[in-house]
Amino acid sequence: METHYEILQVSENASIDQIKLRFQQLILLHHPDKSDGIPDDRAHRILQAWHVLRDDKKRRQYDAELKAKQSHQVAVINAEVDLDDMDYDEATATFSLGCRCSGTYSITEDDLEDSVDVVCCDNCSLRIRVLYALAGDE
Repeated sequence: METHYEILQVSENASIDQIKLRFQQLILLHHPDKSDGIPDDRAHRILQAWHVLRDDKKRRQYDAELKAKQSHQVAVINAEVDLDDMDYDEATATFSLGCRCSGTYSITEDDLEDSVDVVCCDNCSLRIRVLYALAGDE
């Protein structure tokens, strides 16, 4: 199940201004009046996520519940990959690697700065751990 942060396509440490901007962009894009008659629950999920994340008290409670839920999930890491072995796209500041299912593992520079090191394939359930050191850590 997607988190509210994933629904709004923002990081968990995004500011309220960043969340609000992304909410506005996404709700315009997925508004039911613009769906060409195709039923879509994305607008509803976007509104639900915004309702929680815009309120500081609700957001703190949601974050605590999310952390508790994530700490109980033990993800199997299928491989460890050195960042230097991944392809880099300067235009998007994204490192990527092909998965055996023909999907892609992708991690951005922002993810790396936020200490993200486990990446899911965009096509299957496999996960890799990306091995790297931040510039100041060396």
